[in-house]
Amino acid sequence: MSWLTLPITLAAGGSEPSTNPADAISHVISHRFAELGPVHFTNHMMMSFVAVVVLLVSAFAYKRKLEQASAKGDIVTGRLAQTFEVLLMFVREEVARPNLGKLTDKYVPYLWTIFTFILFANVLGLIPTGPIAGYIAYQMGSENHYGWSYLGGTATGTLALTVPLAVSAFIAINWIGYREQGKHYFEHFNPGPSYMAPLLVPLEVMGLFIKCIVLAARLFGTMMAGHLVIAVFIILITAASSASLILGGIVGLGFTVIGFAIMALELFIAMLQAFIFTFLTTLFIAQGAVGHEEHDEHAAEDAINDPNDEVDYPPSYDRPADPLPT
Repeated sequence: MSWLTLPITLAAGGSEPSTNPADAISHVISHRFAELGPVHFTNHMMMSFVAVVVLLVSAFAYKRKLEQASAKGDIVTGRLAQTFEVLLMFVREEVARPNLGKLTDKYVPYLWTIFTFILFANVLGLIPTGPIAGYIAYQMGSENHYGWSYLGGTATGTLALTVPLAVSAFIAINWIGYREQGKHYFEHFNPGPSYMAPLLVPLEVMGLFIKCIVLAARLFGTMMAGHLVIAVFIILITAASSASLILGGIVGLGFTVIGFAIMALELFIAMLQAFIFTFLTTLFIAQGAVGHEEHDEHAAEDAINDPNDEVDYPPSYDRPADPLPT
């Protein structure tokens, strides 16, 4: 194998370049790598576990820094800790509080959990763990080097994870709504007169299920689509390299530049999808847990306290002159 084909080999999963179009799909679907009796473990299950471990380690590390800073009467230091704090503050102040109002501090831990977990799972999926492992196994002469290339992946790129996340959101929406509104929560399923209940209640219940289905499908489809685009580029590069090494180098160089741009876009989408899932979940929770009167009250408070609102100042001749500097 020439050193010129190393980037192609690494991108293709550590094996010799392949022009099989099915490889574009094989690198984004789940693959079994371990079995325990009737239970089998996939690469996406492993990455879900990794995301949980990274989240817990990061949370406890941030908690420790926060306690140390509070004991000294100082602010949290360190780029990672401050980044973590900025993300949490953003979710609380810009996502939860405008929708949940006084219920924000009560339920923001759940929103923090789903936001950070999805964010970590998305970002970890951008690390080429499988290609690196596959290339190392290939260089070591392993017969299963192609299997190693399936190690890693984006945990949220499978319905096996996004559906449970949507189910947890469904439970949170109904449980929080009933906990805060009591029996009045069920009035949301019949916003019209009582004689319209046979028509409106099934529609509202169906709408609630559809909302959660969309949460799962949106996250799954978006995260899988980005990796499919990268995989298709890899197939084009390997097809060109199989025809001519020079052609493969030219095509590979061009797609490498495009690939960097796509990976930057993938990083943005990873953060955006975590925000969208959290924002929509918060919005659905607020629809059932926060009454219309409370919504109006929050809107009035925002209108009063918003510093960006335009103020009608009186004309200059009606205002007292500014004091002269002394």
